[in-house]
Amino acid sequence: MRPGAMASNVLTLAARGNVSYSVSLTTSATLLSPLIVPAVLKLTIGDNIEYDPDKALRLFVFRVVTPVIAGHLVRRFVPAISQRLLATSSVIANLSILAVIAVAVALKRDHLDDVAGSVAGVLAVINLLGYACGYFSGAQLRLPEGMRRALTLEVGMQNAGAGTALAIELFGEGSAAITPCILYTFGCMLTGTLLATVWNLFPPTSEAEQAQK
Repeated sequence: MRPGAMASNVLTLAARGNVSYSVSLTTSATLLSPLIVPAVLKLTIGDNIEYDPDKALRLFVFRVVTPVIAGHLVRRFVPAISQRLLATSSVIANLSILAVIAVAVALKRDHLDDVAGSVAGVLAVINLLGYACGYFSGAQLRLPEGMRRALTLEVGMQNAGAGTALAIELFGEGSAAITPCILYTFGCMLTGTLLATVWNLFPPTSEAEQAQK
């Protein structure tokens, strides 16, 4: 479980899905990521790649979870400040992610052409399987259509922008782990936007589901 992608919340709105459910999924994934991601890294790469697991835990706590909790506390207890921040916070966050990705692309520009084709194909399969697993899992759980759409986008989209920054911190600027994060950032945004655009043409059939948006 990785940090949730905020873009999935926006695209859920565009897809006429259940936005409240989408935000809940994003928040849960983000809060649990400091526990799950280091464990997955340990299981998948073990000692084959040198990195500091304690540093991974600290990075997720301070750079992923802490801002979420701080934002919630400010929003809840200091409404005057939160209202002033609403107009600029999303812009600042998006520009920060774009800056990280731009730096990563600049660092890896000489290697992107060599691996882009093969890696992009694998990432596309992962992305589409994520959408399929999200939607059909929701169907098996008999979730309303609006919640299925939210779950689909949440599972299929990954916070690759944050992943890029964390990969640089954990594995260094020359790590091959940065390239998939860069490619997935653009890929999942493209497929997610296309999927949300199609779903926007077909609203959930139930009035109750539409009220959940």
